[in-house]
Amino acid sequence: MQIWNRNRQVVYRSDAPRGARLTDAGGPSDELIAALSGTTESEVLSADHPPTSERDVRKLLRRHGDLMEVYVPIKNHGHTVGAFEVYLQNAATEAAIAQDTNRLYLVVLLGLSVLYAVVFRIVAAASRRLRDHAAELRRHAERSEHESLHDPLTGLPNRMLLRDRAHQAIVRGRRTGEETALLLIDLDSFKEINDTLGHHSGDVLLREVGIRLTRVLRESDTVARLGGDEFGILLPDVGGEEGAVTVARAVHRALQHPFPVQGLMLDVEGSIGIALLPAHAESFDELMQRADIAMYAAKGRRTGYEVYVPDATDGDRSRLKLASELRDAVARGEVVLHYQPKCEMRSGRVTGAEALMRWYHPTHGAIAPDRFIPLAERSGLIRSLTMFAIESAIAECRRWIDDGVDLAVSVNLSTRDLIDVQLPDDIARLLGERNVPANRLELEITESVIMADPLRARGVVSRLRDMGVNVAIDDFGSGYSSLGYLKRLPVNELKIDKSFVLGMTDDEGDGVIVQSTIDLAHNLGLRVVAEGVETEEVWERLRSMGCDIAQGYLISRAMAGSEFRRWLDSSGRSGSAAA
Repeated sequence: MQIWNRNRQVVYRSDAPRGARLTDAGGPSDELIAALSGTTESEVLSADHPPTSERDVRKLLRRHGDLMEVYVPIKNHGHTVGAFEVYLQNAATEAAIAQDTNRLYLVVLLGLSVLYAVVFRIVAAASRRLRDHAAELRRHAERSEHESLHDPLTGLPNRMLLRDRAHQAIVRGRRTGEETALLLIDLDSFKEINDTLGHHSGDVLLREVGIRLTRVLRESDTVARLGGDEFGILLPDVGGEEGAVTVARAVHRALQHPFPVQGLMLDVEGSIGIALLPAHAESFDELMQRADIAMYAAKGRRTGYEVYVPDATDGDRSRLKLASELRDAVARGEVVLHYQPKCEMRSGRVTGAEALMRWYHPTHGAIAPDRFIPLAERSGLIRSLTMFAIESAIAECRRWIDDGVDLAVSVNLSTRDLIDVQLPDDIARLLGERNVPANRLELEITESVIMADPLRARGVVSRLRDMGVNVAIDDFGSGYSSLGYLKRLPVNELKIDKSFVLGMTDDEGDGVIVQSTIDLAHNLGLRVVAEGVETEEVWERLRSMGCDIAQGYLISRAMAGSEFRRWLDSSGRSGSAAA
């Protein structure tokens, strides 16, 4: 060991004799200079390459092997006043370093192991969560896809999935020549059951119907709920009309067995319409229309099921073209309403007007309603025409109210309209949009329309009457309805069929029928309207019979809205025969 002063002179050496003069044998090293500056420095001296200038050091190297030369600054009050020069055996130092290094490696290894275990658990948990999330997303996507294609109540395919499978059957049929049938089913008494026992019972019944329909079909067939109490059955490769009818019979028999609901055995029958591809249609929409027409034919005839039968009109290219043009006639402004006044017989005062539809074709001119209305019913367009008529009539009534004219307007309904449970809601919306009181609107329905589905018709009529809308039975006497049933209908008027009114002067039997109808209506608390009043003689006779209101050419023909207003002004709103 040696001690150096600030002047870089050796002032003490451990191996020097006491009292010996000490001098610096060589110039200061870089390590010494750094130590005198306040920094601890060290250097390893190798026995294999001893320094040539320091003889004492070479002796130590030969004796002890490799040495570590260490310079440690000596400080006094923060100032460096010298330096220690110490020689240590490098083997011990290396051993200590090796031991510390191994200990460090061990600590690092253990730390890495712990870190790996922690990170592995974190990654594993994250991966598991990601897998679970991905699986949940897949399940959600599958569930969303299933819900978009299936009815939530019954679990059956919905209209969208039925359409898709029908398209597949159409494409396959064009390639293979196989025939596909569509059966459209409407439950005849569901509305009454739903209203009487409640919606929960109705839902139970619909689910049971879906199960029963599925049991009588093949796995390749598709039974779908289209909405409400309407079901559709797609039969690919059905084997023609005979095969479709066989399935329809099986379905009809299955529905004839009572359904157990809330401890009750409910009798539910269905009306089934049958249409085939390619015999009756070339697309799914056409197939639905044809099956819908056949279904209402089955409902009207009460036969249980009917196959769509193209009549002569469907085979006539000109009539088919006319039906196609009717589809856009309203949008083109070709369909308008004319108004025929109705007069109170005692005073001659105009009390209302019946809205009658007219089609002014750009090529064929005026087309009579008895020509295009049947086309609309067969092609499925009658619903849109009816809503156009109701909306236009309500708008015209609003104009009358704004002009201070207190008149009611009446519109005719078809079979398809009357069994549409959405109709009252649509009418309520239209009346609200125009702010027209409900009692200003009257809906006319024929006996045949009522008896096509009397239970559902009664439900729709009741809802309309509860809203305040007036309802009249049109062409009374020309149908085959039950008076016992009619007396329970919440109607306001009976309109005597014009065939009896026109024949009153020549056939006394017609006069008796008219008088009996007037008496019956009054006994039921109903007003009576006579159609087809064309002469003074008929007018006077009807008035003597007690008829309330008259309508016919004696008063006026049907007129466009603006012409009707001018007629009202010029006639002083009097519709008497003299006027």
